[in-house]
Amino acid sequence: MDRIKNGLRRIPIPAAFILCSIGCLLTALALTKVTVGAAKRNMTAIVSQYDQPPADGFYGIYSAEPSPEDQPEEKARLVIVDGGGEVQIARLAPLDAPDKKKFDFYAHMDEIAALWWYTVCLSLFALLFYRWKIRKPYKALMEAVGKIAGNDLNFQMDFEGQDELGRLCRSVEIMRQALVWNNRRMWDAVEERKRLNAAFAHDLRTPLTVMRGHAEIIEAELEEEAALGDIRASAREISGQIDRLSAFVNTMGRLQKLEDYEPNAKPLPVSELTGLLAKTAQFLYPAAAVKGPPDDSGLTLVTDREALTQIYENVLSNAVRHAREKITVSFRMEGALAAITVQDDGAGFTSRDLENASSAYYRGERAGEDDHFGLGLYISSVLAKKLGGGIELENAPEGGAKVTIKIQKDLSGI
Repeated sequence: MDRIKNGLRRIPIPAAFILCSIGCLLTALALTKVTVGAAKRNMTAIVSQYDQPPADGFYGIYSAEPSPEDQPEEKARLVIVDGGGEVQIARLAPLDAPDKKKFDFYAHMDEIAALWWYTVCLSLFALLFYRWKIRKPYKALMEAVGKIAGNDLNFQMDFEGQDELGRLCRSVEIMRQALVWNNRRMWDAVEERKRLNAAFAHDLRTPLTVMRGHAEIIEAELEEEAALGDIRASAREISGQIDRLSAFVNTMGRLQKLEDYEPNAKPLPVSELTGLLAKTAQFLYPAAAVKGPPDDSGLTLVTDREALTQIYENVLSNAVRHAREKITVSFRMEGALAAITVQDDGAGFTSRDLENASSAYYRGERAGEDDHFGLGLYISSVLAKKLGGGIELENAPEGGAKVTIKIQKDLSGI
């Protein structure tokens, strides 16, 4: 039974329409013949009450107008065609009025039956075609469109038809999933912007407070005519805080541009990428060890070289700040992804670091009074997502932090 249902679902709509049309015509034709045959039998039954046909196996009986030689009292005669094709005429007595009406009704039954049965069959098969191919997908599509219009994407179209309307329903489901994904991206962007604004406001308070304090010192020193040395020191501190605020504002501009960044995917041989990793590591940390596939592997990535370089430099710079004596960089392929792992022998991540290290302006629980704003891993995470991957943070079993950059091997297919 399930096999029959699946077979009916696979029939295309034009083929289903043709099948219903042929079924309608054949059914109407059969019912018309049956009705006409019954009418002829009823006509024979009426005639048999007045006179018997001259031969058995007659084909049909038709009423005719009286001929001139008929007697005036005769109202009708019968033309009887037997099985051999010979025509015989039998004269009858006048038919009674009720029998005459019935006889005339049955005599035109072929015309009435054809019109009636073709109309009925057309209506029934049109209803069958609607229930078979139209009703369920139409109902599913209308419900889906209504929910989408009401901004309700928490549903799933489960129509299993495999014809044209079934494919249309699956296309609507794909559109719904795309809308859900886009809405999540927009929601994440809004939430991230809120976090950025909160971090911006929090970090802006400290330099402003320092500037305000030193400004008060300057005012007090000027009023008491104190030594100019303290005034110069306060002025230098205010200048430094102003420079810090300027750098902070510039980073906000860079983050805004990251949201609109579109990757420029180009072929990048793995041998060239390995050389780039080694060259960058040699520049930032000469003692770093770089491992990767052999130069003759022939592998090629299709990715954004500039974005990948920036991700790697940010992660490596973060490792350089925390490493004691050793940094290891390794490159490998994981199916459709390329993975670059940077591992140091520092103190590693705390539990809070693992949760928040990729957030904007998070500088870590062990951060000192350095001048970075805690944007390196955040920028790397955003760019890695745009390259079809992400960043994974963990502590190595032997100690130290371990950051893995994952990107799509072929960005052109996304």
